[in-house]
Amino acid sequence: MSRSNEDDSLYLHAELLPNIRQITLYVSLPHALTSVQPTIQLSESRKAVTVSLPEPFQDVVETIKLPARVSDGSRRALTTNPKPTIMHNPFQPNGPSHDYSFRMLIDAKETALAPRDEIMDDYVPWTAADMSPSTRIRCRSCDTTFLNPEIGLNIPEKENKAPKIWAWKDLPSGNWAEMMDFWHCHKPDPHEGDAKSEATAALKIEEQNAEVKGYGASSRVEAIPGTILIDTATFLLTTSDCVGLKKSDQEENKSSAKPSELRTLECIKCNNMIGMEDASANGWRLLKANVSLNTNSTPDTENEWQSHPEETIVAAQLLELIERESARRFVVHCGQKYGLLLWVFNPDLRYSNSSSGCSINAQQAMKVYYQAIDDVEKLLNPEIGKASPLSVEELELPSSTMTSLSTSLQRSNDMLPLSAKRFNEWQVGLLSRFSREQANSISNAV
Repeated sequence: MSRSNEDDSLYLHAELLPNIRQITLYVSLPHALTSVQPTIQLSESRKAVTVSLPEPFQDVVETIKLPARVSDGSRRALTTNPKPTIMHNPFQPNGPSHDYSFRMLIDAKETALAPRDEIMDDYVPWTAADMSPSTRIRCRSCDTTFLNPEIGLNIPEKENKAPKIWAWKDLPSGNWAEMMDFWHCHKPDPHEGDAKSEATAALKIEEQNAEVKGYGASSRVEAIPGTILIDTATFLLTTSDCVGLKKSDQEENKSSAKPSELRTLECIKCNNMIGMEDASANGWRLLKANVSLNTNSTPDTENEWQSHPEETIVAAQLLELIERESARRFVVHCGQKYGLLLWVFNPDLRYSNSSSGCSINAQQAMKVYYQAIDDVEKLLNPEIGKASPLSVEELELPSSTMTSLSTSLQRSNDMLPLSAKRFNEWQVGLLSRFSREQANSISNAV
């Protein structure tokens, strides 16, 4: 049942709290139904909850699947008659809604609580392991292909193997350059007993090996013809490997354009932003959020194009920063004065929701507290002599991705029950995150 008609519908929301082995269930009744007491029943499997109302509202029924199996003792918790929390919504002129909340213990044998890292390694969509030599990239909004079809035709065929058209490689983590700087600053000194000439020769060989293996002092990531380098949010290619792209018209007026805007790449057909030029890497970066991929290597797969929501790509970037910098608060902006301050409260949330458009199965997301900020620079670079009010990391996004992020956070906030929409001065939102396990289960079902 859709939540859109709030005059006569129930609304259910459940969140898994793994640290205390409980599920919080919210049951919201709009103003028109606040005079009745809901009946809540736990399914035989203890993995779903059904809420119904007595006459004359017996046709009002809602069911959701829980994020995990709960204990049999949870039936008693659901049969109690708690007092509702009366919530006033300024955007609902008909009157306040009544929110009921319940805590249910997780079943002791539930596999959803098996020991695992807080942040798993499968949060990045489209890694090299997902690709094949014939993988194609095209515009998400139209059918314009961006990979040059002539690349790879001159690559010699190996013995008993088909020619390798495209090579896909994952880039190292974002702190790769920092680790290399640290290594060069703290290289071990030669032993005192070594002859000076031997030590010099050994050092020279070591530096040569470092340059070849990519960890030398002057090493940097560069685009390679015929090879696509992949990081959390982009694909890095050489200019010659790309077709169907053009630089933004703003380059023609460099005096008025901002530096970040000079690197913008657009689809030659629909003019949508696809990526940006990366001069330091001698290549072009295509944004994962703005393209579609066909990763199947068989020829009859023209309709098997995949894309990921922009919020999922942003969530992966935040998770990568959490893992690399051990940070939880971020200033997110698109080069403008205003932006968003995000506090990733829970990077791996499992929840269920009865809103229209939500899957009947439990979803995986990040629980994010957020607030708008009018001056990004004040938080990132406080005035001399003034301490920063909090430790934050910076994440700059393209303007279209920034708009999509704000929309996703607001949409998820609208989806939450009134009693869970705010935490002090923060608004609460959910960002869907990528799960390889869930993606594989969907593809296997297809």
